[in-house]
Amino acid sequence: MNLNATLVGQIAFVLAIIVIYFTLRFAKRGAAENLPLVGFYALLLNFILPPAGWIYCWYWSRKAKQRRMA
Repeated sequence: MNLNATLVGQIAFVLAIIVIYFTLRFAKRGAAENLPLVGFYALLLNFILPPAGWIYCWYWSRKAKQRRMA
């Protein structure tokens, strides 16, 4: 298996797109007031510092769950 920088970059890009999608989906369920801003923050966080993007996605998933329970 040949693991090079191009393959790693492609995998990171696909994972970032998936996390951005789920962040927007959870934010929509969590009744975010400004969905484009949430998308922009998710984009920045996922491409600058991926673990921060994952935490941001987790934040919106928790907020969506709390809203459904209330």
